[in-house]
Amino acid sequence: KLGHYHLFNRGDAPGMLRVALPVEARAGDVPYLHGMLAFAWEQCHGLEQAEAHARRAMAMRRKEPWAHHALAHVMLTQGRIAEGHAFLREVSDTWSGLNSFMVTHNWWHQALFALELDRGDEVLQLYDRRVWGVAKDYSQDQINAVSLLARLELAGVDVGDRWQDVAPYLAPRVDDRVLPFLDLQYLLGLARAGRAEADVLLARMQAHADQAPPDQRSAWQDVCMPAGRGLVAWAHGDHARAVRELGQALPRMLEIGGSHAQRDLFSQIHLDAMVRSGHLGGAQNLLQ
Repeated sequence: KLGHYHLFNRGDAPGMLRVALPVEARAGDVPYLHGMLAFAWEQCHGLEQAEAHARRAMAMRRKEPWAHHALAHVMLTQGRIAEGHAFLREVSDTWSGLNSFMVTHNWWHQALFALELDRGDEVLQLYDRRVWGVAKDYSQDQINAVSLLARLELAGVDVGDRWQDVAPYLAPRVDDRVLPFLDLQYLLGLARAGRAEADVLLARMQAHADQAPPDQRSAWQDVCMPAGRGLVAWAHGDHARAVRELGQALPRMLEIGGSHAQRDLFSQIHLDAMVRSGHLGGAQNLLQ
């Protein structure tokens, strides 16, 4: 699991499979292993294998939230929106006694299905009751909140003063630098809240990128920084710059960590910026 965690954060989905597959011969009776295999296969686009392992895990133990999570990824990717929404609702009674990330992130996935079903009021309720507020000082809960608020806005839903509620918990992250994927979402949240800390964070990210170790420098300099500048530009309404900066970063976003579903936010913002800046031909091409 520790190997999966680090390989995932480095964008090495094939490595996740290489770590887990040899274990199956001796630990095939462990439900959690099949949840791990399900997520690794999903990140490698092996959706049929992912679903098979997720369902095997759940057949062994219904309360297997990592398998629920992997299957939610599969259903979202395949456009099985109503089925995914119903599935997570059915198994959500087992999400007790979990760390805040596991429970809030599974509810975050339920919110994505509800958003695709145009149930904006339901998404706001899920945000207020299930996604934000369990552990507001925890990084993973914070990025769940930032991502969901941004997606709500992209869908045309008024989020009220929720950005201002999240921002005080993001402000202490200006010196974080644990993972570029995390920093980008802190940055987006601070920028959308209109906080001066967004400029501080962007400057400190640049300073870190300039001095990053060789094996991390390219991800920080060539991916994270243009993405960060693009997100701030979008948050401030400079859509033309957002298109330029995000367009440079998007082909390599895998290198900064996060899942397909999580990184899709950056693609949605890029598309929104293209439409708002008049790049309609490019937007049409992306949509097709």
